[in-house]
Amino acid sequence: MSSITSIYISRDSDAMRVSSLNPRRHLGQIKAISSTNTLVTPQSTVSALVSAIAVVITLTTTGCSAITVSAQPTGPVKDATETTNVSILTPAQEQARLQKIDQNPVFLVMAGELAGQANNLPQAADYYYAAAEKTNELSVIKRASQIALIAKKYEMARNMAKRWIALEPKSIKAAATLTVSEVQLGNTAAADKALENWLTQVNQDNQAVFNELGAYLENNVTKDKAITYIDHLAERYPNNFTAQIVVAKLDLKFNRLQSAVNAANRAVGIAPQSKTARDILIVALSQAGNNTALLKALKSAHAQFPGTDRYLSGLIESTIREGNHIEAGKLIEAALKKPPKDPGQLRNLAVFSLQINRPTLAKKALVKLDQLPDQHDLAQLLLGRLAAQSNELQQAIRHFNRVSVNSEHYAQARILMAAAYAQSDDMTGALQSLDIALSRPIDVADKQRLTLVKAGLLQSQGLDQEALTTLNEAVTIWPNAHDLQLQRAMILFKFNRNFEAEEVLRQVIKEDPENATALNALGYTLADENRDLDEAEKMIRKALQSDPENAAYLDSLGWVQYRLGQFKEAEKTLQQAYKLAPDPEVGAHWGAVLWHLDKHEEARDVWKRALLLHGDHPVLTQTIQKYAPDLMDDDDTETQQNQDQP
Repeated sequence: MSSITSIYISRDSDAMRVSSLNPRRHLGQIKAISSTNTLVTPQSTVSALVSAIAVVITLTTTGCSAITVSAQPTGPVKDATETTNVSILTPAQEQARLQKIDQNPVFLVMAGELAGQANNLPQAADYYYAAAEKTNELSVIKRASQIALIAKKYEMARNMAKRWIALEPKSIKAAATLTVSEVQLGNTAAADKALENWLTQVNQDNQAVFNELGAYLENNVTKDKAITYIDHLAERYPNNFTAQIVVAKLDLKFNRLQSAVNAANRAVGIAPQSKTARDILIVALSQAGNNTALLKALKSAHAQFPGTDRYLSGLIESTIREGNHIEAGKLIEAALKKPPKDPGQLRNLAVFSLQINRPTLAKKALVKLDQLPDQHDLAQLLLGRLAAQSNELQQAIRHFNRVSVNSEHYAQARILMAAAYAQSDDMTGALQSLDIALSRPIDVADKQRLTLVKAGLLQSQGLDQEALTTLNEAVTIWPNAHDLQLQRAMILFKFNRNFEAEEVLRQVIKEDPENATALNALGYTLADENRDLDEAEKMIRKALQSDPENAAYLDSLGWVQYRLGQFKEAEKTLQQAYKLAPDPEVGAHWGAVLWHLDKHEEARDVWKRALLLHGDHPVLTQTIQKYAPDLMDDDDTETQQNQDQP
């Protein structure tokens, strides 16, 4: 917002400068300036003053260019250089003089500017309105109308807009200001009349008018009032394409899906060649979950625009959702007969093919993708994944090996290659594929990912010490690689080097206080060791703030609640965790809490279910041995019986 840049009044050879004044603190100064300024009286001065010290208040929230206050002054500031001899007045004369100044348009405009500078828009609107009532200067009336609008003094804005139109009948801004003012006041008939005038002034440029009106309704009108008026627009302009589009968009924003569908259908009927109308209709039907109507709309759109990929993709997806895999396959086959052009579309066709269990079609789509410029590496990565899913592991390895070292997909390809080797029981090949990648000049983040995978691969083979050595070497190079440090801490715990592991976790938390994994790991460790339980609970709850539905974090919270003797709370928390993820350790904890609540049968039921899924989990078996060892005998008997069955 601009201020009064500078106003110089020469009096007795002394220059007085008023700049960025607070209206409440400087009314006396304004009046003194006004009383000694010889340029106050002529009415034309008001217009010049408004231009010179125009309040730069732009309707940034309206979205309507037709009702935006200009930020550029239209004329230069005129310095007043004349001097005036001021005679001494009696108190009564001084009071009368000040009252007269209070009604002077120049004073009111200046006061309005100062109120605006102080961000007091309602007071600025009052001053400008008062000034406008005392003059027919168009510049003052314009300013009064627009400032009143942004100050949300809609009756003032309406009144000044009417005067503005009377003085400048063809003004687009005046018509726009009057329209939105009447909408805000709830005067539908008057708003319609003003809107018709607005349309007339822009030579029936419906698109510009309705788009600006729609933007204003979206951003500046209360939801209930906006809905009332857009419903009115829908009925008043049933054959106006832009009006129906604006209505449909606003209905979508307000989640009035059926109304949006109705308006979009009308727009499609008016202009079948419009993709905009069809897009809105498809979005509304999709959000409404009406797949039958959506399928119909997509078929129509695809028939009208057979070369538009998004309509074909939507049609295939909707057809699959309907369960018609045969028809979806026909659509995919037809699409693949065309020359390849859009990488995204080919990727979609591959995914759709897998969804209907047609891997051959998926492979055909990916081979076409491989033919497009700059798509070779991605195509080889996806072909490798497809081969791996079909258990064609050697073919998968060949595809992964074709991904260029300079590709953004290189690290991922190498990770998947290692997995394919491991699945083939070739651990040497798996580790070599990772070591080769680590020797390449690739991105540091990718090297850290590959190191993490290598450590995990070593652990999967029971080579925990080798994994720890790998991680120790890595963190000397990248000490702030928190994922590596966290994995290192987990192995240290496994070796019962808890003090070192705790130090690692605390350092990670120090460097990254929001690291939920570290917070949960340390919190659970403290709870499991039954120490610093208050600190442990704070850490775990902080981790849960980032992921409230994380079963591992909930398990940790339930365990610390158990340690604190909060058995009822622990029961509820662990039950929620087990429902989210029936993990054996969660089951062990939940059963232990139930046992302490004397709900022995419920505890046994939880442990039985957990044993069926994870009979060899150490935490689970240790817990059962402690509380209900007979369950282990039952499990052994049941296992033997299952093995004896033919």
